[in-house]
Formats: sequence, C-alpha cells, structure tokens
Amino acid sequence: MKTIGSRLFVLLAICLAFMLASTVFHYENVVGLKDKLILMERFNDLRDDLLELRRYEKNVFLAGDLGDVDKLTSYLLQTINTFDELKDQIKNIMGAQTFKQYRSALEGYEKLAYRGIDSERRGTIDYVNSQIREKGKLLNEYTDQLIEAKRSRIDQAINTILIIPLIFFVLFLAVFAFMLMKARRNISKPLSILRAATEKVSRGDFKQIQYIVDRGDEISACINAFNKMTQEIKIRQEQLLHSRKMAAIGTFTSGIAHELNNPINNISLLVETLTEDQDLTASERSKLYQDLMTQADRSTEIVKGLLEFSRTDQEHLERLSLGDVVDKTVRLVKNKMKLQGVNYEKSINTPLKPIWIDKSRLQQALLNLLINAIQAMPNGGTLGIAICAGDAPDEIRIDVADTGVGIPAERLDSIFDPFFTTKKEGEGTGLGLSVTYAIIKKHGGRITVQSTPGKGTIFSIFLNAKANHESEQNPA
Repeated sequence: MKTIGSRLFVLLAICLAFMLASTVFHYENVVGLKDKLILMERFNDLRDDLLELRRYEKNVFLAGDLGDVDKLTSYLLQTINTFDELKDQIKNIMGAQTFKQYRSALEGYEKLAYRGIDSERRGTIDYVNSQIREKGKLLNEYTDQLIEAKRSRIDQAINTILIIPLIFFVLFLAVFAFMLMKARRNISKPLSILRAATEKVSRGDFKQIQYIVDRGDEISACINAFNKMTQEIKIRQEQLLHSRKMAAIGTFTSGIAHELNNPINNISLLVETLTEDQDLTASERSKLYQDLMTQADRSTEIVKGLLEFSRTDQEHLERLSLGDVVDKTVRLVKNKMKLQGVNYEKSINTPLKPIWIDKSRLQQALLNLLINAIQAMPNGGTLGIAICAGDAPDEIRIDVADTGVGIPAERLDSIFDPFFTTKKEGEGTGLGLSVTYAIIKKHGGRITVQSTPGKGTIFSIFLNAKANHESEQNPA
C-alpha cells in the first residue's frame, strides 16, 4: 500500500465492506424477524384454538350441551395437530423440560375430554369435569408462557436490528478515524511541510525538507523532487548572482576604465620624467619614485576591488563594519556618478559595530540599488546613503535614496518580482531587484521601497544585528 491511489482504494474497500456487512446483517435480521412474526401468528392460532376449545368445554361439561361435542372434538384435534406441527419450535423456545410438561398436559387433557364426553353421553356421573378445567387452565398458562417467550425473542430481534447499524457505525467511525490519522501522518502532514517549504522558496530560503521520503508513494516522490529542485535552484542562483555581477561590472566599466587611466597616465608621466631628466637630485628622484608607488597602489586597489566583487565563492560570513562595505561599494560606481553628474551624500546616525555579513553578496545587493539609482537620474541629481537605527531594537537600517524619476505607485508591489522592470526594452533584465531581495532575505533581513514619481525613490534595507550577533557565537 504505497501510492495514494492504493490507500484510497483500501479506504473505499473498507467502506464497501462495512456497508456490505451491515446490509447482510440487516437483511438476515429482517428475514429472521419476518419468520419470527409468522411463527408468532401460528402460536396465536394455537392459542385461539385452545380458547375456542375451552369455550366449548364449558358448554359441554358445565352446561351439558351435547350439541357442541363435535365442536369440542374438532377444536381439540385442531389444537393437537397445530401443537404437533410446531413442536420443534415450541421445544426450542420453552426448553425440553417445559415442552414435555406442556405436551403431557395436552395429552392428559385429550384423555380426560374423551372420557368426560363418553360419561355425558351415557348419562353417568364421572368426576372429571374439575380435572378437565385444571388441565385446560394449565394449557392456557403454557400457551401464554410460550407466546410471552416468543414475544421476548421478537423484542430482542427488533433491538438487534436497531443496535446492529449503530455498532457498525461506531466501528466504521473508529476505522475511519484510524485511516484518517494515517492519512494525516502520511499525506496531510508532508503536504503541509511541502507547502511551507514552497512558501520559503518564494522568500529565497532553499533549505531542503528533512522528512522520511523512502515510502515510495507520490508524496515521497514530490518531496524528493522538491529537494532536487531546491538544490538545482541554489546552484542556478549562484550562477545568477555571478551573471548579475558581470552585468553590474559591464554597467560601470567605463567609470573603472576612466579611474584606471588616471593613475596609469600619471605613472607614464613619472617614468618619462625619470628617464628624460638626468639632472634630478636624489631627493627629487626619491619623491618621484614615491609618487610612482602611490599611483601603482591606487591602480592595484581599483583592480583588487573589482576582482573582490566579481568572485564566485559560496556564502561566506565575515565580521565587518557596514560603513566599510558601503564605502567600498560606492567606490565601484564613483566614476559612473561623476560621468553622469550625480552627487553623493552619506550619513551615519547610529553607532556602527562589526556584524557578521556576506560581504560579496551584500555588496552586490547595494550595487544593484546604486546602479538603479544612477540610471534613474539621467540628467544628474543626488544619491544619498544613510545608516541609522531600524524600526525594531537591534535593527540596522540602510537607506539608498535618489532624486530620480521615481516609480509609479501601481508598480511598487511588483518591482521585486523576477524579470519585472520599468526600463525600456533591452535596457534591463528585471533580475537586479529580485536578486537584491533574495540576498537581503538570506541575511535574515527585509527590504522596502517608497517612491514618488518625479521626486525620487528610497530603498530601505533592514538587517537584524541581534541575529547576526548570535551568528558571531557560532559563525557558519
């Protein structure tokens, strides 16, 4: 019984079995009750014959009406015949001992009746009248006892007919409850876990489901498929993160090239001066060499920052200051801002303590916001970053604000959806904010947006410093 279909089939078979058993029992009991009622009618006929016999007994033996002798003998024979026909049933109901007494009373009554009839016809005196009445009375008592016993059995049969369906219903409820509990454990519970895990995936949490999945049913297959899917999504997310990094690098390549050209040109001029001017003093040459090293270090820092951002390492938490991460990220788009006429403002309104973050990924999230902000100000403007306390205790907030074109209110609910973009066709993939959302969620934080068309947009990142502090005790 592995598949859900087989479980449903078994449950249906159990229901049908209960219905069939209940129907068979009910049918047998109804048929049995019908037979009992027919037999009860025969017993009533026996009693009616006996009552008629007793009535003619009085006419013959008390009133001396010999004209009723034929009626008396007729009902006597009819009573005896009926008794003989029902003797097995009577014996079954009354028991062997009482049946013998009943038959003995009937046989004694028969003998006394014929003896009394013979005496009445001869006109002789025979003292059997009182004995006949005693035997007749005894027959009445046995017959009433028989009918009462039969009525009791009929009552029991009716009670059985009434209670059997109730017993079957209770048993069915018990079995159904047991099957329901098994279904909840084997179907409903894993489905709830699967649904909750799916909701977590929509929020960027790709943890696999830790549940027994070796039963071979459809639920196990779904969970196994889900775990494979989350593993594949995680791999694809890493690839997506890298591709977005490369896309971001392509966006500010011109600024990087411009920034690299300055120290390279300076190095070229310094080397030319050292080569052509032979009259330089040792002190002057030392100063030029120092300037040369400074420009080389400047170039190295630019390349180092670019390589550090574009690396494809797995998640790696470091204890860093948010201020340093923001500064290094802004440095990557500094020349892009200059080329586009964007002014940069930074403010810190809360004490900053080092916290555990994934530097590369948080940088990418910030860079996506910075690039979007710069692109939203094609004619220049102001880009501001503010670090302050969040809405909740131990929460840090990072605001990335621009004075650009803004986002229409009807689109705010969709901007974090994959492939949704407000840019013109060919100018954006619609993945930047989706990736940013996933990165912030991965850090246990949240991101919100406020925008006014024509005035600008503010993206707010909230990071839980307390949760990060707990990670400090056992950094992953």
